[in-house]
Amino acid sequence: MKRHILFDFDGTLVDSAPAILECFGRVLQAHGLQPRRAIDASLIGPPLRQTLQTLSGHGDPDLLDALGASFRDIYDAEACLRTPAYDGCHEVLEQLRARGLGLAIATNKRLAPTLRILSALGWQDVFAHVFASDSHPARHADKAGMIAALLHDGGIAPHAAVYVGDTDADGRAAAANAVEFWPVAWGYGTFAASERPLETPRQLLDRLASAPAEG
Repeated sequence: MKRHILFDFDGTLVDSAPAILECFGRVLQAHGLQPRRAIDASLIGPPLRQTLQTLSGHGDPDLLDALGASFRDIYDAEACLRTPAYDGCHEVLEQLRARGLGLAIATNKRLAPTLRILSALGWQDVFAHVFASDSHPARHADKAGMIAALLHDGGIAPHAAVYVGDTDADGRAAAANAVEFWPVAWGYGTFAASERPLETPRQLLDRLASAPAEG
């Protein structure tokens, strides 16, 4: 059985899309910009600066800095607190903890709103480690590096862990660290049936029970 469950956050444990997409629209409007593409759930997941560049159609560093600052002001102050957990996640996390499993988060979200959401949901003590896009800037530049740092700090052997996420990028980051990846069907990515995505959070418990024993 896997002893450590590593989670993505947006699209995996929480439905961040409505609040984030609302903020993107408000930020562009505040700067007199029109979105260069549809503001929809496909924008959720990549780092903030990359998404703002995609939406604005501009690569000017000063403009992106200003857009990022506006987003953080709006999102961190109040919008992030309107982020619900997916149905069933709270109960599953409680059962995982009761079984003595180590839980951690590796997310492209920034650390400040991640921690605010965790606190609002009553999950501030659930995860042994929370790694975010800006939590250890000198140690990782992408999610693969983030997972590597998490494994190191937690003393976690890759074969004893599973990474649960909702996008192909999550799967690639896990594979880069020789960590097994379990996709979820309720997030922002899409997976073929052959990839065996989890259809409900409860299925995570079922799959863990049937997984081969690990050291």
